[in-house]
Amino acid sequence: MTTSKLGTGLENSSTNKSTELRFTDYSINKFQSDFSLGQITIKTKIENSGLKGLKLSQSNVTKRKYFVQNFWFNNKSDYWTVGEFRLGVYGINECRNEVNEIMKSHCNSEGLWTRNSKITKRHKNERVKKAEILNRQMKTVRECIVELCKANFPKIRKEGTVTGNTIRRFCLPLIGYNKRTQHLVYDDDEFGNGFVTFRANQKFHTNKPESWDDLFAKFPPGHGCINKINGRKVKDKSLYDSVESKMLIEELTPAVVRNYVNNTTKGWATKRAMIDAFQILWANSKKYMGDDKPLNPTTREALEVKNFEVSKGKNSEYNSRKFEGDTLQKIWISLQKISQMGKHTFQSEALMLMLVSGVRQTECLKIKKDQVFREGNKDNPLDMDNIILLPGKMTKNRKPRFITITEPVAFILDRIDEIYKEPELQKYKFIPWLFATNKSSPKSWRGEDGELSKEIMNSRKTRLTDLRECWETMKDDAKVGGVPRMLRKSYASISVNKLGTSAKARKLTGHIKASTLDIHYDVHNQDEIKDYANEVSEVLKFHKK
Repeated sequence: MTTSKLGTGLENSSTNKSTELRFTDYSINKFQSDFSLGQITIKTKIENSGLKGLKLSQSNVTKRKYFVQNFWFNNKSDYWTVGEFRLGVYGINECRNEVNEIMKSHCNSEGLWTRNSKITKRHKNERVKKAEILNRQMKTVRECIVELCKANFPKIRKEGTVTGNTIRRFCLPLIGYNKRTQHLVYDDDEFGNGFVTFRANQKFHTNKPESWDDLFAKFPPGHGCINKINGRKVKDKSLYDSVESKMLIEELTPAVVRNYVNNTTKGWATKRAMIDAFQILWANSKKYMGDDKPLNPTTREALEVKNFEVSKGKNSEYNSRKFEGDTLQKIWISLQKISQMGKHTFQSEALMLMLVSGVRQTECLKIKKDQVFREGNKDNPLDMDNIILLPGKMTKNRKPRFITITEPVAFILDRIDEIYKEPELQKYKFIPWLFATNKSSPKSWRGEDGELSKEIMNSRKTRLTDLRECWETMKDDAKVGGVPRMLRKSYASISVNKLGTSAKARKLTGHIKASTLDIHYDVHNQDEIKDYANEVSEVLKFHKK
C-alpha cells in the first residue's frame, strides 16, 4: 500500500492507515478513496494545512468530499463538518477562513477547546432553516387574497363564515371588475354560513372552474378585466389585479390602503366595502406575518376615513325615500294582477309579503314552508301560533325573531296555498321554500342515483333569489318608481306613526337588539309584538282581488 504524498497524480488511500494529501485545491480535487474494505466513509489526513485535526471525508455513496475537523472537548473525541469541497466554489481558502474563525471563538490561548463547534454549527444551520421557513411563509397580498377565498371568508371574531351576500360584497373589490366573478355563485348553508360554488359562463365561453386555483389559473392577474358594463366604461380594478397586490401583506400601511380606496371612482358605499374587505383580508392573513406583526392598517382611525360625500351608487337616490299610502295601494293591486297572470307568480307574492310585514328581501326569500305556524299550531321554539319563524341563522343580525301572521299576511299565505294547487305548479310542492323558483325543473332536483336530492332541494337552485323582473313589470303597470327596499322603509315609517314610538316599531322590523332570552321566553314581549303588528296591519288592509 503506498503512503507517498499526493502531488500531481491519483493514488489510492489505505483503509488501515490514513493517507496524507497536500492542502491544495488541485490535490484534493484529484484525490479518490478506494473504499477497499467496503467502508461507507473514509477520513484522510491533510498535510501542511496548519489547521489542527483537519481531514478530508469522502462518502462511498455520493463520492462527495467534505472538510472535517477532529477535536477534543470534555475529554472526548469529536468532529465537526466544516464544508463540502467544490472546486472553484468552496476550497482550501474558504475552509481555512471558517476553521480559523471557529477556533478563535472556541479555543483558549493554549489551543484547548472550550466550546463544542459541532453544536455551534448545528445551531447556526437551524437558525438559517428557521429564517428560510419564515421567509417561505410570508405571502403577498395577492396570495393572501387567494387563501382567503379558499378559506371561504371566515368571520373575524366568531366561528363560521360571513353570509353569501357579504362574500359577494367582498369579492367585488378583492377580485372583481373581472370575468372571474361571473363564474361565482353565492349561497348560505342551513346555519347561515356563506359559501361559493362555481358555474360555467356562456357569455365568455368558459367552462365551470373546478376550484379556486382553477379560477385564478383561468384568469390570472391582469387578465379578464372588464372594461365596459352596458356600454359604460369601467375604470376600477380589483385589488388582485392591481400593483399593490405584489406587496407582502405585512408591508401594507394605512397610506397604501387609503390611497387605494380613494382612487376608486365609486361612492362611499363602495369605499366602505373596500375597507371591510381589507379588514377581513388582514385579519385572516396574520399567520403569514412574522413575530413582530405591524399595526393594523385597515382601521377607520388609521385610515382617517370620513363619510362626508353623497353616495354615487346605483339607485342611491332611494336610500332615504319611502312610499306613501296611495302608492302602496297601487303596488299592492298591481302585484296581485301580475301574480294572477302567472308571469311572476312567486315573485309577486314575495313582494306582497315584504310590503305588509317589513321583512328584508334576503330574509323573505329564505323562508321555508315549515317555518309557517298557522292558528292552532305551536310546534315551534317560541310556543306560539300565527307566526312565521325567522331563525337567527337567516336574519341579518343573527337574532331569531318572527313575523306575526296578521290579516294581510294570512291573505298572502292563503293565496300561496292555492297557487301550489294549480296543475302547472303542483310539482313545486316538493320544494321546501315558501317562494320557489319556476326556473328550475324536476329533472334538476335529482341526484346521480335518480332520486330527489335533499341537498339540491334545500339549495338556492330551487328558491327565488331575485325579484327584479317582477318589480320592473310592476313599475310599468302601476306607473311608480323606486326600489324594493323602500317597502321596508315604508313599513317602518307606518309602524312609527301608528304605534307612536320607534322603539315599538323596531320590534316589528328586527332592528331592535333584543337578547335571545327575551325573544325566546318573554311571552309578554311576544304578545306585545303581535299586538303591534296587528295595529299596523289595519293601515295595510288594501283592496283584495
